[in-house]
Formats: sequence, structure tokens, C-alpha cells
Amino acid sequence: MLNKHAIWLPGQGSQRVGMGKALSERYVVVKDALEEANEALGMRLDKLMYEGPLSELTQTDNAQPAILALGVAMYRVYSQEWGYTPEIAAGHSLGEITALTCAGAITFPDALRLVRCRGELMQSAAAAGIGAMAAVNGPSPDAVAKVCRDISAECADGSCIVVISNMNSEQQTVISGHKKAVFEASERLSAHGATVIPLQVSAPFHSPLMAPAAVQFAEVLSSVAFGELAFPVVSSLTGLPYNNTAEIPELLAKGLTDPVNWPSVLAYQKSIGVATAVELGPGSVLKRLAHRADLRVLSFDDKEDEAHLADASKPREAYSIELLNRCLAIATCVRNRNWNASQYEQGVASPYRGVQQMIETLQKTGGQVEEGHVRQALAMLESVFATKGTSDEEQERRLAKLRAEFGLRILPDVSPANRSYAGSLL
Repeated sequence: MLNKHAIWLPGQGSQRVGMGKALSERYVVVKDALEEANEALGMRLDKLMYEGPLSELTQTDNAQPAILALGVAMYRVYSQEWGYTPEIAAGHSLGEITALTCAGAITFPDALRLVRCRGELMQSAAAAGIGAMAAVNGPSPDAVAKVCRDISAECADGSCIVVISNMNSEQQTVISGHKKAVFEASERLSAHGATVIPLQVSAPFHSPLMAPAAVQFAEVLSSVAFGELAFPVVSSLTGLPYNNTAEIPELLAKGLTDPVNWPSVLAYQKSIGVATAVELGPGSVLKRLAHRADLRVLSFDDKEDEAHLADASKPREAYSIELLNRCLAIATCVRNRNWNASQYEQGVASPYRGVQQMIETLQKTGGQVEEGHVRQALAMLESVFATKGTSDEEQERRLAKLRAEFGLRILPDVSPANRSYAGSLL
């Protein structure tokens, strides 16, 4: 099992055609979750996720429920199939609603309808065509903020607002506001060595220009019944956990106008001693953002990471030096019915010495007894039983006693590689 860890849920922009298709074929809970999403929204969300077209999937009012649906579906695999429970959860912008859903504060159908509405409000703001956004790589958030303040102060009529909308890391921020103000900020920052990339959006998300949409979203939130949190969720605005469900509507509404402060989320996580996170959702954008944050991040959407998460969820037995020594004792006390010296050397003495040496090495180095060590000791016993002519009944009796003595449900299978020294006797 994973030790103390967080779960992270990504925001808009991580969607892609094909998202969730392979998982729905492998996990029934994923297929069921996406069918539940179809029913809640009255549309074939899963078909749009699997087949696109990308232009339609990328529309804000489609992308947001798609990302939330896959995040919740992955959470169900993580919690129901693998048996994990996070220490805390956090989400980037939209991902915060996904995190609250995973924690039980919002029902899945309510969350889907909520983010669909959120997306429609944001899409309406985009239709006005007054805003723009750009990613800024290089300067610190403080340096970017100063440029934004200077430009915003140059227009007394408030027609050139530009602010930081996302603090993603110490090296990456996103700016948002009026088109001409974002352009001017981009020019000034580029002149000082920043790499600025205009984003393909027409609305100034996470800026004061989204205030009308935030007011409307607050009205929608007021009709939602929020439940108790099963585990803490850290706000991406404050970098602190929600104290109670009463804070949820206010902070989610502010999320349309206030900046995402992802470094503050990571700082809080570190402050409580959580050094590992699991990203649940399409892509691995949050994993990439954390590459300099001294945190270990596993992404469900990465095949190797998924395999590791699935494997780590399997129950592990506790093994000890005493177990290995008991295997030696059994090998010694089993009656010998084979007096062929060469067979005895190959099938008894040689593997017995190998286990002795392994135990001595573990004791000298202080190493932990792993499953591979137990496999070697059991392979030695198999070889001894076969060479000495031990009956099947006695073998089973002795192994059953070994399991009972050390509180083991099962003994690990012996791999062919560990059987090799027994030759044709096995």
C-alpha cells in the first residue's frame, strides 16, 4: 500500500479525444461511472470523450464535465478496486470540484450538472471576446504580478486590467485580462527574458472580468446540498483545507475571479508531512508541475504509474529472519531417505548453504526480509523435500504449520529461477 499521500485532480485543458476509453474496457466501475454521467447530463458524454471531435470536446461546457467524470471514475478504481484512502485531496481550478466530489461533499450527478453550468457561464464570457490569457515561463510570480499591476494602473477607466490568474509553480504563471493589457504585459515580460505563450481562449478566466459569471454561479451553488467531507480538501485559492461545508459555495464562486495558487497547495501538503501524490484525471499536467517540488507524484493516466499503483495495492505479508531460520530448521529435521552423495549435495547441502549465506548477509547489512528472500528459502525446502523423499502429506503438514506459526495467509509461489538448483529432482 502507499504510505500517507494526497490525491490531485487536474483542471480544464487536460482533456483529449480517447480519454477514458481503454479504462472503461478494463474497469467496470469506470464504465458504470461514465454511464451515470450520461444519464445525469442527458447526453452521450462518453461517446464525446472517446470519439470527439476535439473541437466539441474542448468547448468549456463539455470539457469540464468530461474531466470531472473521468477523475471521479478513476477515484472509484483507486478507492474501490485498490482500497486506497488519501490523507488530503486538492484540485486545480475545476479539479477542486472533482476533489470535493471524491470526498463526498457533492454528489456525482450534482457535480456534473454544476460544472456543466460553470462551463456554460464561462463559455458565455468567452463569447464576449473581450479577454485573453497567456502562460508566462521564467520570472517569479512576484515579478509577473508587478508588471500586471503597473499596466492595470495606467488606465484610470479600468479598460486595461491584467492579473495573475494561475500560479502554477515558481517558474510558471498565467496572466488574464483585457486583450490589449495581456498583450502589453506579454511584450514587457518577453523583453525581460520570459517565454510567453498565448492561450487559445477568448475569456479572461480567474480575473475580475469574470465577476458577472461568478455572481450567477454563486446563485447556482446556493441550490446545491453539500455533504460532510470524508477527508480534507485543500482549496487552490487559499492553500488551506476547507474548515466546513459552509465555505464551499463562497470559495467555488470566487474560483472564477480569483487566482489559482497551486504552490500554496504543495506547501501545505509538505507542511503536514505528505510527500507523495496520486493524480487522478486525464494526462499528467500536475505531475509535470511538481517536478521541482521535491514530491513524488504518480499519475493514473501513465501506464507505468498505474501498474505501480495497482501492484502496491495488493496486500503484503510481513516476513522476518525467524521465518527463514525456521525453513532451515525444517530442512534439517526432515528424515532423509536418499543416500546418494552427489544428489544430497546438489539438492540439500548446496541450497541449504545458500539460505544460510542469505541470512548472514541480511543480518550484517540490517536489510529487510522481502518476498524474494522467502521464495529462495521455500525453494530450498522444495529441493530438500524432493531429495530426501519426503511424503506429500508431511510436506503439506510442515508448510501449514509454518504458515500458522508466522501468521501468514499464504506462502509465496516459488519461481522457476529459484528452483533451478534442484535440477531434475523437482
